[in-house]
Amino acid sequence: MDNPFDIAAPKYAAVRPAYPAAALDALLARTEGRACSPMRAADIGAGTGKMSLLLAERGFDVEAVEPSAPMRAQMREAIEGAPGRIRIREASAEATGFFDASLDLVVYAQSWHWVDAEAAGVEAARILRAGGILAAVWNQMDVSVPWVHRLTRIMRSGDVHRPENPPAFGGLFEKPRLDLVPWEDRMTPEALLELGTTRSSYLRQDRAGRERMQANLRWYLYEHLGYAPGREIEIPYTTLVWTAALL
Repeated sequence: MDNPFDIAAPKYAAVRPAYPAAALDALLARTEGRACSPMRAADIGAGTGKMSLLLAERGFDVEAVEPSAPMRAQMREAIEGAPGRIRIREASAEATGFFDASLDLVVYAQSWHWVDAEAAGVEAARILRAGGILAAVWNQMDVSVPWVHRLTRIMRSGDVHRPENPPAFGGLFEKPRLDLVPWEDRMTPEALLELGTTRSSYLRQDRAGRERMQANLRWYLYEHLGYAPGREIEIPYTTLVWTAALL
């Protein structure tokens, strides 16, 4: 499958939301009591490094794995001046290049749905130390709210990852556990328009398709919902944090 994020999306780092502190708390609670200090994590499909930065702030040494050159370029800018605990690696979920049993935590933040789940699960089991944690984390708009559901349809904002459908980590891991973290983001209509340009559905469109998607979104935000330019909109989100320990 072609990687749509090989097409540069210059505003990706600025408009894609990060992860709430409570989601990091839930994730890192699974690593408590491990003997290694500092602990070592891989953020696979790291994108512009949002999860990598949060893990580094929590004291992890982080290997940020990202196959897309445009995303790695944005990540280098994003982590400039951050704690010197993040190393960027060009690799994939299925072939990371890490040594056996060398990591305490492997995280797929907004990226597990892009991988070959069987191969990625085997690779994660290989590179994790005994009892290490595999995690899949997704931010998604709360589509139980009708106006948000329609917004996501217009933006074609990807799959909705449902709590009753755990990720398939494979038989080398325990049954995945779920933490749900509700929160709100605030964005202007202009920022939401930029957010739409970072979606894979937009990046794969031709020029006419992109213009049509943006026109529909402008109509919905400014005319149908009646938001004034520059006015912040409260957008309800839920973060799903799935974790499983290596057996």
